[in-house]
Amino acid sequence: MALPAAHRVWGTGGWLPPEEREALDWLTLSRLLGWRVTVARPSGAGLQEAFAAGGRCVVLACDPDSLEADLVAFLGSRLAVEPLLVVGRAASRDSALAGLAGAAREPDELVGRSLSWTGPGPARTWHCREALTASALTLSRAASSWAALEGAPIVVARPVGRGMVATLAFHPSVARDVDGAVTALLKHLLIWAAQTPVAWIDLEGSLVLRMDDPGGSQNVHLRSWSYPKLREADWMAIAADLKRRQARMAIGYVGGWVDDGDPARGVLRVGGQVPRRIPGRVYSSPRVKYSPRIESPSRAGYGAAGAVQDYEGEFRGIQAVRRAGLGDVELHGHTHMHPDTASWATAADRFEVESWYRELGSPAEAALAARRSNHHPLVLGLGVLRKYFGVRPTTLICPGDQWTNRVLEVALDLALRLVSSYYLALRDGDRFCWTQHVCAPYLDEPNAAWFDAGLPVVGYFHDRDVALGGIDWLGRCLDRWQSAGARRLIDLRELSTAVGHCFDLDLHDGALRLTVTGDGAPPLVRPLTVGVRTPSGEIPSAISVWMQGSRSSIGVDRLSHGVGHVTLAPPESKPGRKEPMGRRRRAPARLTR
Repeated sequence: MALPAAHRVWGTGGWLPPEEREALDWLTLSRLLGWRVTVARPSGAGLQEAFAAGGRCVVLACDPDSLEADLVAFLGSRLAVEPLLVVGRAASRDSALAGLAGAAREPDELVGRSLSWTGPGPARTWHCREALTASALTLSRAASSWAALEGAPIVVARPVGRGMVATLAFHPSVARDVDGAVTALLKHLLIWAAQTPVAWIDLEGSLVLRMDDPGGSQNVHLRSWSYPKLREADWMAIAADLKRRQARMAIGYVGGWVDDGDPARGVLRVGGQVPRRIPGRVYSSPRVKYSPRIESPSRAGYGAAGAVQDYEGEFRGIQAVRRAGLGDVELHGHTHMHPDTASWATAADRFEVESWYRELGSPAEAALAARRSNHHPLVLGLGVLRKYFGVRPTTLICPGDQWTNRVLEVALDLALRLVSSYYLALRDGDRFCWTQHVCAPYLDEPNAAWFDAGLPVVGYFHDRDVALGGIDWLGRCLDRWQSAGARRLIDLRELSTAVGHCFDLDLHDGALRLTVTGDGAPPLVRPLTVGVRTPSGEIPSAISVWMQGSRSSIGVDRLSHGVGHVTLAPPESKPGRKEPMGRRRRAPARLTR
């Protein structure tokens, strides 16, 4: 697909063919490494302006045979004087790009599963679970193989001036879809082929825990979804398990509780008082207790007459999790129900039809459009989280995975950083960019293959799973994920703080300097490890770090091959601290599509 400059959402959040998202895939991979990105068109003044902004890498995310000779000559002129890395697909033999790259695409195909890296830095191997297909390459004498598939070159490099041109024998998005090992290979290429000092965040082995639906009234009203809310003691048991694993968990909280207005079905208390029952009225979930008078026919015992659905106790339990630094709440809509709650309350099918329990999708567009902007569900949901939890969420989790781009634009206006669905949308400036390579399998579907790409994985579930399966259900799932390769269990806030910052490593007065910029990202909640590398192989024992307007000297854990680790500490803060918005900055890394 095209990446229209005027659009505030790139991608759809659903499946797009890989041929339509090459530039978007490169952009999101770069952001997941902690790098700033500029998208430039391959013609006109855009490319020159992108170079003027600086940067160290140019990705040609387009058909290589479509590049005009003038543009290739321009790249050559920049390589002659700048230590750039240029990455692109192999072009046909007679093209201008093939001449610059010293490599050309041939009709013959390569097929295999064994990938190996022999380029700069340590040798690496990956075994693909699925067979990869690539094009055979013809190399000039000046080009050399950096990566091979079953011994045949699939990444080749040619030095040009002060820089380097790396050529891929495969379509990167197609190959990444086939096997996650290709993403790991491309990450390795971008880091180890860099011609200047480089810093990156390493999210390999990260499992993002996401529990949906606390606070919602769906379990009371939707008969097929009836279950008891977790008790305060249950939340304490969850906290103990998270603490044992040094884990954090995101809680997709529903801040608005919808009343059906029927006292015959149950007793409602809000803040300890029995209110006048008004069909469709919405109350703040942390103040609600509800006791059914009529047992749910679909879940006998769970909605038994007299059983208390204690949202106040749930709120206290969630607060205990937050105070212990074990997670935070995120925005799961306002009510998880159609915005026209009055119509829901009078509908004959209100307790049976699932579509009533979707708040932000296209069926709700008319109802949303009729509301004033300050009564949009995202605004109201945000207000509940700020009032009762004292926090500004980082992530939108759309009820039922339904949304429109207009809803996402409202989320951007409200300074949200991520959208978590089956795929993940990352904020880049004033835009959401969808990546199809950060997925959200259900928490009871652990598999080592999810970690092959070296990118984070979101394991999502509902409070219903724990309510019906017991606290042990959660523990068993986490045991299996850790056995499958989950090395760190994080939440969406921790993920958003990592990918919301950009990391630039450069030489300043002859010494390495790491500059960390946030562009409005929330502060770190736990220490963050940043990789650093210099092409010269020289890593000092400490480097200067500029972050949040202050300078400090931080020790470097020096490894081998000119690589080290720097650990950034979070600021002293209390749960619920409001994060200041940072100034926007221009982005220097470049993508050409």
